[in-house]
Amino acid sequence: MKVLIFTDGAARGNPDGPGGYGAVLRIQNAQGETLEKELSGGYPHTTNNRMELMAVIAALEEVGRLGEPCEGLIYSDSRYVVDAFSKNWITNWKKNGWVTASRTPVKNQDLWTRLLDAMEPHRFSFRWVKGHADHPENERCDRLATAAADKVGWDLNDTAQPFTQASEWYKAGTGPVNKSKTIISSGGTLSSNGGRPSTADTPGSGAESFAGPLRNAADKAHSTAGAPDDQSPKTIQVRYFSDRIEKLQPPTNSANWVDLRSAEDVVLKQGEFRLISLGVAMKLPEGYEAHIVPRSSTYKNFGIIQANHHGVVDNAYSGDNDLWRMPVIAMRDTEIHVNDRICQFRIERRQPDIIFEEVEHLDDTDRGGFGSTGVQ
Repeated sequence: MKVLIFTDGAARGNPDGPGGYGAVLRIQNAQGETLEKELSGGYPHTTNNRMELMAVIAALEEVGRLGEPCEGLIYSDSRYVVDAFSKNWITNWKKNGWVTASRTPVKNQDLWTRLLDAMEPHRFSFRWVKGHADHPENERCDRLATAAADKVGWDLNDTAQPFTQASEWYKAGTGPVNKSKTIISSGGTLSSNGGRPSTADTPGSGAESFAGPLRNAADKAHSTAGAPDDQSPKTIQVRYFSDRIEKLQPPTNSANWVDLRSAEDVVLKQGEFRLISLGVAMKLPEGYEAHIVPRSSTYKNFGIIQANHHGVVDNAYSGDNDLWRMPVIAMRDTEIHVNDRICQFRIERRQPDIIFEEVEHLDDTDRGGFGSTGVQ
């Protein structure tokens, strides 16, 4: 089963103030309906980073209750969380006995190990999104997290207890009409066990009937939005022409570039031109185009330059045989092998319709002409 997860954490008076987390899970059931579930929780004494981690943990532990291995994407606005995986920090921490490169103990080890336990046997990639930038699901998670932090912070006598709450699964776009009861956890701080309730006490765990692939779930959930600044995940259909190249992976870097690989072995002499097969054809979302450029290491590794310097593929180039290629010129004798990463792409919104209006003068200040550093 494929799952999309969106998370956020919040803290009031960070560190050691009240905090909360929020998460939204999205799957598709056997009937093809996109279903969602909201999770949140609050703790009277915690930090923002621990709440960011708890949002991911709560979501993954809920995924575990689906009763089968899952795969998907986790969207977070926390560099602390995303970089731990995309930059392999967590691998090094484990290898070094949970000690950092500066030989200091890794903070929040209890939650990192709990997160890793919750990921088994699933396969999830992390993707960073900018917080407070009108990303619909991130804004939802932020509201859940801050509401939880405020709720647990209402107690002026410092006797508040951690709590978790979850909605039932509901059809995307309808809203969580059946909120579960709030569960009060033992312990007043989020320390070694995170104040987590037992699995048996957690409502909304009967999701065994929700199965099947997530077909265009993100697009369906936002089909009524259609706003130009909609930042919901986009589905790209991909046809592979070779089983020797690695499958495309959603980007985990902040610039959102996706690597493309050579689908053939190539030998070039200095000065020779070649259209190198990238082994894929794609149907891009309506209104988007792909921009293809070399990787920063392409020239150093292979001695080639991209002949058009910047390739553009629009979403009309989407037939079965519309194979993507990279036009290159060899600046030295070189060899490129199947699966070598030679370029990268990202999708951008297509330029809107424009109108040219002829005028006698432009009503702005000259900055010195092209090539100038401008008027200081």
